[in-house]
Amino acid sequence: MKFYEFVQSPLEDKLSQILKEAEDTLFIATPFIKDYGIKVILDNATVGNLRILTNLDLTNIASLGFDIESLLKLWSKFDVHISSLGKLHAKTYIADNKIAFLTSANLTRGGLRENYEYGIILRDREIVSIMISDMNKYFGLGNIFDRKTIEDIKNDIKEIRELRQKIEKSIELKNLNRFLKQKEDNLKTKFLRNRIKGKTINSIFAETIRYLLETKGPLSTEELHPFIQNIHPDICDDSIDRVIDGQHFGKKWKHLVRNAQQYLKRKGIIHLEGEKWSLEN
Repeated sequence: MKFYEFVQSPLEDKLSQILKEAEDTLFIATPFIKDYGIKVILDNATVGNLRILTNLDLTNIASLGFDIESLLKLWSKFDVHISSLGKLHAKTYIADNKIAFLTSANLTRGGLRENYEYGIILRDREIVSIMISDMNKYFGLGNIFDRKTIEDIKNDIKEIRELRQKIEKSIELKNLNRFLKQKEDNLKTKFLRNRIKGKTINSIFAETIRYLLETKGPLSTEELHPFIQNIHPDICDDSIDRVIDGQHFGKKWKHLVRNAQQYLKRKGIIHLEGEKWSLEN
């Protein structure tokens, strides 16, 4: 039996499998947690003891990247222990002392389904024991939260978010936001101009199509589109139509993907069989 397994996105199915294999204790370390991730735990884990190491500082939990209220759902099913470590960046999911999933993915929909993440599953008990020992030490160094404290914090965070929304609606801040948006748009243009330095959109899409067909196998154009958009969200932004240095970014990206496909076909690099594009042998 192999003691390791590399995992590419999406990671949710593999994580669900590991959650189901846990018999006694589940240890999860992740700085960001959303309701989607909590549901994955509730739907798949049956352990008695659940330990979560996360980052419950104000910046984290007051943002939209953390659903602190979702943590409270866990007490309906598990004996929950939560610790907060301010500089936590690790993402590990450990079942008992036998399986560890070390990954780049947070416990969020983005991490588990939408982002391009990577991970490795380890089934070497010696290595897993070392990892769980380290994680427990991190846990002990953190700020321990019980259910009542989480309840109190949840109410405070709700008030903070509401106050922020009121401030954002003020006239003065609307002007500042307009200026901020202009600055952000200018910076995005710089990013995109740098993106095509020495390249063309066609060459970027052609390289990406070759990579996807090499790693995923034959794909139709409709199947290629979401993969390409996930890899290049800056180029494939459906909300904008921007021309920089004569090259198009945004809404016309699917048309540009089609151009890249035809370019690769003319070069004899890919061919179409039925509805699927494949690399030439």
